[in-house]
Amino acid sequence: MAERWSIDMAGKRIHLSVVGGCGGTTFGLHCAVNEIESGGRVLWASPEMPNATRFSQLFESLNIVESSRFHAMNLIGAMDRCVDAIVEAEKNLPRVGLIVLDDWCSPTGRIEREHLDAVFDLSTRLAKETALLLIAKAGTDVTGKQEMFHPRSKTDFEKAGFEIWGLTTGKQKTVQLIRNDVVDEGQIKDSGFIF
Repeated sequence: MAERWSIDMAGKRIHLSVVGGCGGTTFGLHCAVNEIESGGRVLWASPEMPNATRFSQLFESLNIVESSRFHAMNLIGAMDRCVDAIVEAEKNLPRVGLIVLDDWCSPTGRIEREHLDAVFDLSTRLAKETALLLIAKAGTDVTGKQEMFHPRSKTDFEKAGFEIWGLTTGKQKTVQLIRNDVVDEGQIKDSGFIF
């Protein structure tokens, strides 16, 4: 296994499609720690805060000053108003490098049109260098194509300029991150993803 995973996400718009409970929130927190370690700031929006134990494990490498560059926002109510609040926070806080929306849509079925429109609006209103990571449950493949993961609203995301990434379980308690036809296989440790 290699060292703790890191990738330059600057300016990327990513829709992470997660199969089952294989670590979508952990992946988002891992990316948040990477951004903070590189001197940036993170806006995290979700209906619920991440699991406190998992959060503290991933953030253990950060000191208290660094940890203060993680800003959690409650993602409830009308999605367009949540987007307005995120845009306002990004403009008023220095060095926001990553915005993560976790569990931002319904977990099954079609992604709501108003949610899609709101996140596409968010994507266009952010600074070009700010990364946007959307984490949502994958859909169910009813086509029989045997895909590794089935992203919901794939065509809409592609038209809006998003990269479609997948996170799924691998063999023997591993996870697979699929991005741009590259498959990284690794494990989730206390410190995050190791590929």
